[in-house]
Formats: sequence, structure tokens, C-alpha cells
Amino acid sequence: MDHFIPLIEKGEQRLSVCVDFLGYGGRLQIVNVVLSSIPTFIMSCLKLYKVLNPVNLALGAAGSGSAAGFSLPLVPHYRTAAGVLEELLPEGDAEGGVNITSIRPKMIPYSGPLYSVRVGVGSGATQHFYKLALDLARPLTWMQCQPCVPEKRQDGSVFNTAVSPHYHYVASTDPRCTAPYGRAGHGRCIFDVEFQYGGSSAHGILGRDDFVFDGSGPGSPISSVGGLVFGCAHSTHGFDNRDVWAGVMSLNRHPTSFIRQLSDRGLAGSRFSYCLVGKEHEHLHRRGFLRFGADIPDQSHARSAALLHWDLAKGRGMYYVNLVGVSLGGRRLTAITPAMFKFDPHSLRGGCTLDVGTVYTLMAPPAYHVLAAEVVKHMQRHGVHHAILPPAQKLCFHGTWDSIRAHFPSVTLHFYPEAPHASLFIKPELLFVETMHQHTHYACFAIAAYAERTVIGAGQMLDTRFTFDLQHNRLFFAPEDCHLDTVQLTS
Repeated sequence: MDHFIPLIEKGEQRLSVCVDFLGYGGRLQIVNVVLSSIPTFIMSCLKLYKVLNPVNLALGAAGSGSAAGFSLPLVPHYRTAAGVLEELLPEGDAEGGVNITSIRPKMIPYSGPLYSVRVGVGSGATQHFYKLALDLARPLTWMQCQPCVPEKRQDGSVFNTAVSPHYHYVASTDPRCTAPYGRAGHGRCIFDVEFQYGGSSAHGILGRDDFVFDGSGPGSPISSVGGLVFGCAHSTHGFDNRDVWAGVMSLNRHPTSFIRQLSDRGLAGSRFSYCLVGKEHEHLHRRGFLRFGADIPDQSHARSAALLHWDLAKGRGMYYVNLVGVSLGGRRLTAITPAMFKFDPHSLRGGCTLDVGTVYTLMAPPAYHVLAAEVVKHMQRHGVHHAILPPAQKLCFHGTWDSIRAHFPSVTLHFYPEAPHASLFIKPELLFVETMHQHTHYACFAIAAYAERTVIGAGQMLDTRFTFDLQHNRLFFAPEDCHLDTVQLTS
């Protein structure tokens, strides 16, 4: 059975069996059993699991083709609305009375990832747990390794490959050492990851080591997977880790990403899913889950769109969807055309991607200017006036959140082929952020222009479950009360 992974220990007639419990919080447990007792042991595990989880039993019979599943705690990290907006939008010097079409599209919207997972790296006494920020845009999981210049402060010590017995660098002759990776001296494979926004980067060498997954905190069962490829960063530039993250976990579709490596081993069913909870007061101390394989809830009711791999041959592997139109308040904006979102295979610009590591949605300038102008008209019809706030040219509206929120419009993104089941509805409260300027209340539009491509960001993914199916190249999405899939934060 794919769900039971044997690891023969040297000199002993014992077998380590990895049992997929998929339970509350989703976790894996490693236990040792005598070889002769395996059949009885397996049946006992299945019976115990069925008692504990009668609804979500996902382990199939041998040859059934069902895939293992597990979940990792998904920890949110929030910033103040004002802080996010300052980073999201460009510098400017105009206030009030500015033509909405004059807002410059050149932006530095990268604010750092918003969600992280906790994983262990290394083996034996050298094993430590690290917090890695989630990223759907880059092809490689990476973390700071000694020596790292400059060494960013993080939660826990920086990983030391010299004292990790299972660590090995990836040789320059390895088949995986191809674009976007390169060859260096001493037969090693190097990486140079540039973040899509803000000029941030990380540089180092590719290595392999054990990754350990802790389902729900201290004392919980764990499982390790050996030989996963990741990047050891020996220098970073502009990486805003908030003094917490050791690096980044890639959920990209590139072969070296975390999800692809697990899927190649039959451990994730080529699927992952998340349901991002909002930052309402009652949810600030709760965490959700990043779910894999059979631990993903039923999605038979979900809408779907094709996942395109326009840039995979170029060594990137972002998740593209074919965005063809936008509606505001249920009314199709005919001035926004499919050509505005067209992907250029030569420059790799354009198209529409999804990225949980991007704070708010970014839109190609021609489409953004149409949308922003229509938002202004919509709010003016309700007596709400706009302002362009310095020091960044933010499209904002006068009034407290409670006084004008009833007038916020919704936005619907339409994917090809167009059908009711291929549209993503973004509710009004996810499209505006409350802030203050010179002791005056404003609500600012949470979509910005970006010349490179359109990006559906985390801020507009809240309270919708997204499931990425790499095997069938489908994106599934459905509204969900995401706080029901959370637990209380313990630290």
C-alpha cells in the first residue's frame, strides 16, 4: 500500500511504517513493528483510524490508486492596513482631484509572505524546526544556511549543513541541475532566486536532507521524508522575513518544488489546498491548515478553471489561469478585454497567476485603469468621494469603514471558457482596506496596477477554499467559512 512506507533499519528485523492518520490537523506517525506482525498491525491501525475518523477515512485497499494525505498547520501573519498599503502602492505626491487614469503603474507591491508552515530539517540531534513562508511563484524551497551573509535574524538557529549527517549537496551533474539552476566550482549546483516583486533575492547551493512534518505542535506524531531537494541560501537581498522565517516553502509546479517532490513519491496525490481565514478579531489567534492529497475536503461542489503551464519550459512553473474579463457589482466591464491579460511567451510578461505570497491582487495597467475608474463612478453614485493619498498614490474613499462599507461593490473574475462555474466572486469587504491619513478615515481600494502580470493575491482569496490539482491541471475554488477549518494558536 502506498500509505505504508517501509524503512529497513540496519541489522534489525524491524520495519518503520508510516501510517497516514489524516485526522484533526492531519498528521503522520512513525512507529516500529516486528516484521512478522505487520498484517495484524496494519489491520489494527485501520480499525483504530476508522473509529477516530469515521467520515474522513482515506486509506484505500492495495491497488486502489488512492493517494496519501496529510496537513501542515498554516500560520497567518498580519500587518496593519496602513503598513501594507504603504508597501503595496507606489510613491507619489498628489492628493485629491487627480485623474484616476494618471495613477502610475510602476509598483513595488511585494510585502513579504503572509502565511507560513513549520517543518523540521535535518536528522538526529541536529534536527531543528523552522518556519517557512508559503510561495506559489518561485520554483524552490530554500532557507538560510551557515554561513549566510547577511544573516537575517530568524526564529531559531540558522541551519548548519556541516552537522547534519543526512545532508548532501546536489552535484552539478545531477539531472535536476538545469535551468533555472546553474553549475559552479567544486561540482555543485547553484541557485539564484529572484522574487517577483521588490527586487528581493536569495543565492546559494542546492542540497538534499530529511524534512520532518509536525502535525499540530509539541508531542504530536511526526513523519520524515528523506532526500528532499532544497536551497541552502548563503546570501539574501531584501528578504523581509520579519525576524521569523528561515526561508520559503515552494508550492510551485516546478519539479524541485515541495509539492512536486512529495507527489513524485506518492505522498500528496498531486494536490494541495488551503482556505485562508480573514483577520477579523475573533480569528487572529487561530490557524488553518495546508492540506495535501486525501486530507483535502470534498470539492465536488466547487467551481473550476484550467491551470496553465505557460512558463514551465522556462524553468519557472507559476500557476496561470486564463482570465478573460472582469465584472463590477455584477455588471460586466466590456472595456476590459481578454487581450489585456494575454501572456507573452517571449518576454514572459502578462497572463494571470495566483500567489498566496502576494498581499493583494495586482492587475495589468490597462484593465486596472478601467476597473478603478468604474469603482470611482460607483462610489460617487452613492455620494462617496475619492482621494489619492500621499505619500503613495492610493485610490481611497472618504469615510469610516462602517459608514461606507454598504456601498462597496463586488468584483468577479471571469476565466475561459466562460461559464457560471468558471468565475471567481470576490466579496466587497475583501476589496477595501481601512486606513487613516491626517486624522481622517479612508477606505482604500485593495487592487493595484502591475505592469508584469495580473496576480490574484491572498487578500482576495479569503474565505474561499482553493485546491490545486497538478495531475489534472485544474484549479478548484468554492466559498467556505474558513474559520471552521482552524484550531487555536498555541504559540
